Amino acid sequence: MPATEPSEPQRTSTATLPPPAESAATASGRLMLSIAGSQFGIATVYGAVPGLLLALQIEHLAGDDKAGVLSLFTLAGAVTSLIAQPLAGFLSDRTRTRSGSRTPYVLGGSLLAAPVLWAMGWTQSLVVLAVLYVASEFVLSAAQGPLAAVIPDRVPVERRGRYSAALGLGILLGSVAGTVLGSVTSGDLHIAYLVVGCIPLALAGSRLFLAPDPDNRSAVRTAQIATGTRWWRTFLVSPRSHPDFWWVLGSRALTYTGFFMINGYGLYLLDEYIGLGDDAVDMVPIAAGIAALCICVSTVPAGIVSDRVGRRKIFVCAASATMAVGLLIPLIWPTVTGYLTMIVVIALAFGCFESVDNALLTQVLPRSDSYAQDIGVLNVAAIAPQILAPALAGALVVGTDSYALIFPAGTLFALLGGLSVLRVRGVR
Repeated sequence: MPATEPSEPQRTSTATLPPPAESAATASGRLMLSIAGSQFGIATVYGAVPGLLLALQIEHLAGDDKAGVLSLFTLAGAVTSLIAQPLAGFLSDRTRTRSGSRTPYVLGGSLLAAPVLWAMGWTQSLVVLAVLYVASEFVLSAAQGPLAAVIPDRVPVERRGRYSAALGLGILLGSVAGTVLGSVTSGDLHIAYLVVGCIPLALAGSRLFLAPDPDNRSAVRTAQIATGTRWWRTFLVSPRSHPDFWWVLGSRALTYTGFFMINGYGLYLLDEYIGLGDDAVDMVPIAAGIAALCICVSTVPAGIVSDRVGRRKIFVCAASATMAVGLLIPLIWPTVTGYLTMIVVIALAFGCFESVDNALLTQVLPRSDSYAQDIGVLNVAAIAPQILAPALAGALVVGTDSYALIFPAGTLFALLGGLSVLRVRGVR
């Protein structure tokens, strides 16, 4: 394995790059709150729609074919995310406005998502529902890369663990809150989608008041545009020159897949594998509430401790291994108690993984003038599994006519994710 290059190379022309990270004293709680709040709003949609509201709509419109149709929908959403994340990052790094280069995409994506989500609540056509769902995935995914880039833009390395914990807490609690909200409002899809569509817009808008990004209209555009380099080449990151970037990407993709194979299929698992039938809808918010509590217990402390000891990999590996063990519990203990025990274990583990892994990724970015673009590529490894994992689970169910294989498959992915991060050399 070749020696790893520094994750943030020496700048050759400071006039073409974004402002340096703020000092620890300047990076305030308002910035942390604005990052977590904006991410919470976006994640609320991911928690409410794919795993619950969309699943219920498809069950109503497709009947017995629900598992296969849901997997097709989520596959289309995953492909959309693969395009939206890095493309939005590319544009954000080159945007110059009074509100900086990140806020226009965070707020704009949330603004465009609202009417699309509202329309989803009224459609009675699977084709129209698919188009609207893909559109919502595109604009919300386009908001996430620029939002995550605020951390390397404005936060010093030694404090990124706690800020990444805040971002991770926003993702996880937003997903849980969306699941609870979707369950509570699932009796009327019109109201459910109306409420869900408003949340990311309201929280993204708060960034303008809590911690606005600085005006960057006077900043010179990046070298790639100035020299006329073909735009698509800027997405290419050499595995030979930057292996750490690719090991982190692989670790994220594998671990997230293991987690979201269960999380994304929770309703159907409780319904048919655990055997709750119609009572499964009532159990979903209970499981989500337990997960929220466990996430709160592990996410922030893991980020703070990681900052203090100056290590990232050991936390990520331990979290992945713990998650792998937890995912096997319902296979051995297929009861409500067994399922909830699994939720406790994997939520504690994933909270730790999410906070520290977000800090780790900011330290392997190969180009200091393309934070949002490179984070957009890495975030594909986080967002696509949230959409692809249920599709994979659906394929296993359709192919075997059983839900049992979902659990060992999730375990395998989590273990491989932990092993991958051990290959990172440039970060302890």
